[in-house]
Amino acid sequence: MEFGFPPTLKLANLPTPVERMRDVPELPDLPNVYVKRDDLTGSALSGNKVRKLEFAFAEAAEMDARTVVTCGGIQSNHARATAIAAARLGLRPVLVLRGAAPAESDGNVLLDRLAGAEIRFISPEEWPHVNEIMAEIAAGLGSAGEKAYVIPEGASYPPGVFGYIKAAQEIAAAEKELGIEFDTIVTAVGSGGTTAGLIYGKRIFGLKGNVLGINVLDTPEYFARRIAAISEAFIVKYENRYRGASWLKPILPGDVEIAGGYDGPAYAVPTEEGLGLIRTCARRLGLFLDPAYTGKAMLGLAGEAAKGRWRKSDNVLFIHTGGIFSLFPWRKELASSP
Repeated sequence: MEFGFPPTLKLANLPTPVERMRDVPELPDLPNVYVKRDDLTGSALSGNKVRKLEFAFAEAAEMDARTVVTCGGIQSNHARATAIAAARLGLRPVLVLRGAAPAESDGNVLLDRLAGAEIRFISPEEWPHVNEIMAEIAAGLGSAGEKAYVIPEGASYPPGVFGYIKAAQEIAAAEKELGIEFDTIVTAVGSGGTTAGLIYGKRIFGLKGNVLGINVLDTPEYFARRIAAISEAFIVKYENRYRGASWLKPILPGDVEIAGGYDGPAYAVPTEEGLGLIRTCARRLGLFLDPAYTGKAMLGLAGEAAKGRWRKSDNVLFIHTGGIFSLFPWRKELASSP
């Protein structure tokens, strides 16, 4: 099906493949699991964020911006992808990261610095005001004659939603190629834009499977409200472009299904069980999950399977959203595995 996407830039290697996951003895309850390899969208640009950034940077280009400002945690995949995409396009990246400046640059922070990003570290207490902080940075740059474009956390805002509408189009094509339909599409939820895009994409391209999120921080109720708010902003921005489209309806909190209880003690901090699952998938499958997102999402998939959510014959698609670079700060814990 053809769909009228807004302007975009090519940053990602798309479409990404869908691969059947082999059975893993340590995970006996899993149904037929397939993996959408969005960790293969690029090398340094690997992961789901670059899909959203294709639309974000296109809008920045329309505004003639010379600087992009965004935010995230210390090991933010989104901030790293933004910094590298900006470098590729000749723009200046400014990152606002939550937490104290690390003693040494590691993982994503190392790549941020190598890409020339200007980094401002803010405290957890300042984080609730991060949007105002980014607006102030952009205003200051504008006063100095340098137009800046602000991308919210995770690019989970109206332009970014199109990244996973486009992914849903690829999923529909993969179903035809494989001759199957997915009963469920499982994804990590960390800012909400990926899930919002998949829900809209399900409507547009007629996917039968439900979208199941696994929250990696906060609560399922928080993200249900957040995704509804993203949907509301999306409709306001694009209602004229898609006027009369049957799919352009609000995503209500009740439309969002999120399985909670797999988020661990804190954002980007895995449990011992989560670290064990990361080791298992690496050793058994050569599949590298990360501590912040995909490790927790796979833990959620396994946990829900053990609860009997699926039949063994069901087909479940796992969205591998990348994050390999954030493994390195956990190298001691992972290397000391049994």
